[in-house]
Amino acid sequence: MNKSTFWFCFYFIVVAAYSLFSFSLTDPNLVLTTWPIYWNFQQWMWQTFFQNAQLLSLTYVTLISLALLGWYGVVKTLPTSTKRKDVLVKCLLLCIPLLFSYNALSHDVFNYIFNAKMVVVYQQDPHVNVALDHPDDLWVRFMHNTHTPAPYGYGWTIFSLIPYVLGFNKFLITWLLFRGVNLLAIPLLFILLSKLGERLRLAVSAKDMAIVFLSPLFLIEIISNSHNDLWMLIPAVTSLWLVSLVSKREMWKRILLGGVLLAASISTKLATVTLLPLWVAGTWRLVTLYSTLLKWLPLKVRRWGDAVWGLSRSNTGLIASLLLFLPLLSSRSQWFHPWYLLWAFVWFPLITVKWWRLVLLSLVVSSLYRYVPWLLAGGFEGPVLLQQQAVTWLGGLTALVLLLVTARLSKKS
Repeated sequence: MNKSTFWFCFYFIVVAAYSLFSFSLTDPNLVLTTWPIYWNFQQWMWQTFFQNAQLLSLTYVTLISLALLGWYGVVKTLPTSTKRKDVLVKCLLLCIPLLFSYNALSHDVFNYIFNAKMVVVYQQDPHVNVALDHPDDLWVRFMHNTHTPAPYGYGWTIFSLIPYVLGFNKFLITWLLFRGVNLLAIPLLFILLSKLGERLRLAVSAKDMAIVFLSPLFLIEIISNSHNDLWMLIPAVTSLWLVSLVSKREMWKRILLGGVLLAASISTKLATVTLLPLWVAGTWRLVTLYSTLLKWLPLKVRRWGDAVWGLSRSNTGLIASLLLFLPLLSSRSQWFHPWYLLWAFVWFPLITVKWWRLVLLSLVVSSLYRYVPWLLAGGFEGPVLLQQQAVTWLGGLTALVLLLVTARLSKKS
């Protein structure tokens, strides 16, 4: 067994162990199945971990630390001959145990499911009505944020109807379908980022793709915790890909479709409205090159627009990452939930600026430990939120310093 295979097997075992551990945080009001083997296992997990916050937190820290080690080992030993499709296969293999894990660190998927149910069953608008309007519904028992309307856009609500309808109002099937939908999103985003990189004439390496798609943050937040952020990013990446092609062929169709897709992304989560400048820059370049629509503008203005695109084209990944990092600095993001970092992190393969790459990697590490104060306290009471923010930012700063020192030492050696 070579080093690369060893580290992948090690990482897979850790991910599988995390998947089992995730059931220690199954909501006490939720019975996924009464199958005796599962039910005995679930009871043991509750008694062993759920009622012992210190053991629960220590086990989480241990598993996350081992997962980070496994991720580092896999990326470090990745053969130079590795193709991008091989990385995607490794990612999907790691997703298998997580597909059957519990969304231990987030209840958001329950809100996705119930909001769709409000539309289909109760024929109500979840952006106006709230889950507590249906106190007798058994699914409300294990939801959080039952007193607020849907915080997402109508685009996500419409999309979420697909897995809900296919689940035939059966909770377990619907829950698994929402996870399956996220599994489908991974190869879509993987291919789109690769295509965008090729169109921007960037060398998108298999190693950089592995850094993102094999990271524990990406795998846990998207598959295990079932967050919907990839379905915000997929149409946004596609819209930039459509306007990045230097060609007159079907130009207006590409611009129109790109605008529709960016609007769809914004209608899922508002964060991608920050990408409008990039999309406008690409559209401007196409119109000034292949249309007489803007010929009335002074030549200097048109050249200035071309210069802006030239700058943004070679730095699309960096600019997109920075633009999507801005919402994380707002109070609404609570400075910031771990899965929000994926908005900026997924652009990593298209980023060549080393300092920003190091910042992103540092925050990936600290974000995974942000859950520890919450696990110890068993909720958000008291100073937990402040402690989480300290873990994110001070922990990220510590990780950044360690990465810089390691990089310098490796250069000297």
